[in-house]
Amino acid sequence: MRIASATRGGWMNLKLSVIAGIFGGFAFAIGLFVYFGLEPIGRAFAAAGWSGLAALCGVHVLSVLLCALAWQALLAQGPGTMLAFVWARWLRDSAGNLLAVLPAAGEMIAARELSFHAIALSLAGATTIVDLTIEIASQLLFTLLGLGLLLAQRPGADGAWWALAGLLLAALAVAGFVYLQRNGLYRLVHKLPVQHGLRRRFERLVEVARIDAAIRQIYRHPMRIAASTMLHLAGWVVGAAETWLGLKLMGHPLSFTAALVVESLVFALRTTAFVVPWAAGVQEGGYLMLGAVFGLQPEVSLALALLKRAREIVVGLPALLIWQGLEWRRFWRGSGRFWRRVPSADVCEPHA
Repeated sequence: MRIASATRGGWMNLKLSVIAGIFGGFAFAIGLFVYFGLEPIGRAFAAAGWSGLAALCGVHVLSVLLCALAWQALLAQGPGTMLAFVWARWLRDSAGNLLAVLPAAGEMIAARELSFHAIALSLAGATTIVDLTIEIASQLLFTLLGLGLLLAQRPGADGAWWALAGLLLAALAVAGFVYLQRNGLYRLVHKLPVQHGLRRRFERLVEVARIDAAIRQIYRHPMRIAASTMLHLAGWVVGAAETWLGLKLMGHPLSFTAALVVESLVFALRTTAFVVPWAAGVQEGGYLMLGAVFGLQPEVSLALALLKRAREIVVGLPALLIWQGLEWRRFWRGSGRFWRRVPSADVCEPHA
């Protein structure tokens, strides 16, 4: 009884934290726009125009393709599954950006979508977990590159060394997560005392054991892990190109190196503040703070943040609408169960 009430209390605290994060983040973002002037921000945004927004969407598509290739590289499957991974990645990013109030919504939806393309659910879930881990690790490398470039140009930059210390702590956390994955999280939980409720709950989740086995099998192929990491890193660099292009189209160009520094540190802030849905206020404050380091006017930095938000909606909304259409069709055909099992052998061994 006490456990149940503690669980309910925990969920209530989580909900309150999410609500506070949403309102606090939006209030902060709106305050920034009002303080620095809606009119100058609007003029800077309008300078890019619809053609500029379309160009940013095009660059982002390249990033999605690279991330899809990185995901697929973990399985080393044939080109026939490429479209499935592109679709799953597009949907994963779209749900993550626009449905961010639901934790891990993008990853869960994307893994399920892969199960409709001849990939066993256990393997889809395993590759999603490993791919997310590699994506975070590659982001740390990207942020390290950005910090290195910043310190090379401005050795006395405020907070750079503190950011480097935080980056090292984050790297240790990711290394610990990788260690748990490689050594079998399910197996570690299975060692808990039999009277422990957590163990009994895990024993009922047969799919968890399959996912765990598939994860360990994926890590037995270091060349695939390395290829996936490099592709993700290339995707982050393309994201910097998006920032560089957006500023150029607004008539306030920065060097590509400066754009890379800004993008790497803004996304590091977004990742750190993952508890704030949509990174509301975090992204805007990040572009404002880092743009000032390179001489950007506040209205330009905020217009860039607004341009990025617009790109998220333009690219993400069609994916969510298509997904809902597919879900309705599956529902009427009777195949829309959330956890769908592929009628094949349990695939725990990625293709050699």
